[in-house]
Amino acid sequence: MSPAGAAHIRSALAGTVRAGGTIALVAMVGLLVGACGSSGSPTASSVSPSPTPPPAAKLITNVDACSLVTVAEASGAAGTAVSNMGAASGVQIPGACIYGSSDGKSTVLVFAQSYPDASAADAVSPDQIAAAMNSGYGVSNAKAVSGIGDKAIESTLTGGGAGGIIIFVFKSNVVMMISVTPAISSSAIEQLAKTAVSRL
Repeated sequence: MSPAGAAHIRSALAGTVRAGGTIALVAMVGLLVGACGSSGSPTASSVSPSPTPPPAAKLITNVDACSLVTVAEASGAAGTAVSNMGAASGVQIPGACIYGSSDGKSTVLVFAQSYPDASAADAVSPDQIAAAMNSGYGVSNAKAVSGIGDKAIESTLTGGGAGGIIIFVFKSNVVMMISVTPAISSSAIEQLAKTAVSRL
């Protein structure tokens, strides 16, 4: 993500989201995912040529975060009724979709970004993002979750006044993040992530 894109997310969110923690979380994730996605050139290794090239991975060129999770699904994961905050305000944020309760206490954030190829997406490190977020949001207890995308990492989100769960999912050339605060169960967010991946 370019610095201009990250600045756009920060300024758009400032006018649409009441919960300051969510604003900072989206801006930080956007910047970190963009920064972590750049990698150096791979090292040379001796590989014997194969007679048949492997099939090319399916590339996903366009990702709309709001089409990955519906309002009803976000409400189910949050355990309370939420609405699409961007649709309500008329401000759409590229790569992000924020659902929130009317009292501002519950939030479901979906962030998705496609990369030129699966190698570039795989270069994004959830560990680096979690370490950077840990100073302000208390991201801890990272664990791998099988059966969601190509790989998925789930963590507890303890900062910002309310506990939550955040999951990073990698599928082909897409990196997706979903956070639910406060979280009612890890199984609810995992099901939400599975549903979102099925729509890529």
